[in-house]
Amino acid sequence: MDGKTFRCGQEGFASALGLCILALLLIAMAAASLTRSGGTVAAEYEREMQLRLAAESGVLTAANELEQRSSTAGKLSAGERQNVAVHDVPMAADIALHVVIEPQTDGMIWVTAAAIDQRHDTDVSDGEHWTRAKIVRAQMEKKDGHYVWRRWF
Repeated sequence: MDGKTFRCGQEGFASALGLCILALLLIAMAAASLTRSGGTVAAEYEREMQLRLAAESGVLTAANELEQRSSTAGKLSAGERQNVAVHDVPMAADIALHVVIEPQTDGMIWVTAAAIDQRHDTDVSDGEHWTRAKIVRAQMEKKDGHYVWRRWF
């Protein structure tokens, strides 16, 4: 064969070995990347849940106050908004909570709460400075001079 001798089984062995090593390196890098980003994802989820639960607690606190004292909302006309003080709602640090009640013309009242993250440390990679917040709204209905719970929406 023109002075070249081929040894059986050795053609491409170095290429196959190189591809295996490269595949193992890629798998190791992917695992390291997933492990590193897993903590960030868990922290982001935890903060989102803290905001949601703070907003829901604000709505429930205002709803409880309305159920106990219907005169709180009786002073408002339909479409007029009133802020509700919710100082005793337990929540995580650096969360601002705003709760508003708004009577409607059909005897319903909307209770809206916004929990706003004050830390501004979101890990969004688009270069923008986003403010993270959760808004929750509920509906109550006036029956027999008192407001009763209707639904979330």
